[in-house]
Amino acid sequence: MITSAKQDYINRLVGECLSDDGEALELKGKFIGDEGIEALVHAAGLEEVIDLDLSKNSITHKGARHLAECPRFKNLKRLYLGENSLGDKGVTALMAAEYMNGLSVLDLRFNDFGPTGGRAIAQSERFRKLQILVLQENNVGDEVLIAIAKSPTFANLRKLNFYRTDITVRSVKVVARSKVLARLKYLNLARNYLFEQGGRALASSDTLNELETLLLFDTGIGEPVAREIAKSPTFSKLKILRVT
Repeated sequence: MITSAKQDYINRLVGECLSDDGEALELKGKFIGDEGIEALVHAAGLEEVIDLDLSKNSITHKGARHLAECPRFKNLKRLYLGENSLGDKGVTALMAAEYMNGLSVLDLRFNDFGPTGGRAIAQSERFRKLQILVLQENNVGDEVLIAIAKSPTFANLRKLNFYRTDITVRSVKVVARSKVLARLKYLNLARNYLFEQGGRALASSDTLNELETLLLFDTGIGEPVAREIAKSPTFSKLKILRVT
């Protein structure tokens, strides 16, 4: 149960952090926790919010459930939940939110979830408008990336961040052949064990033609294979290629 003091505090916080036009609510680093989320969904002025930043707020699966059940974020397009502790249960709960259908940005970096939470995302059919997906620093593994690369639901992705997510050559081979991901402009696969085999799979891609940024540092790919990627006609639009 929310105390009146907690509700009053969150109401004041929303008043201070909501943009003048009511479209952006910046609550990053306020550490409001699960109780704060429970109070937030009862606060006034949320109906026009398009951008919601709840990064660094000590939110767990309990807060995620409250957030998912809130019916008032009908205009939400960009949701930032990085550096919380949602876990598999929290991410799975969040996928039930109706407003997921309208999101163009979903940032879930550093949230202590693995394959179960990752599959909840990859198997969802709500993300047909999603353009940016950030799963950085969650050990979701190959199956999740493979599922995303094969699902038509993710055909509008422009930016995909799988930095340090416990993926291997197996999923990168699927990404390299993926027609679903053909619109990607930004791909971050850094700090995963891809090695030369993974790099050569990317170099042989004939679908990732729109990429402008490709981050592969700390993957073991090496400079010779990086040169193969850079010389590939598929990557003629590539502006940034980072390999160490």
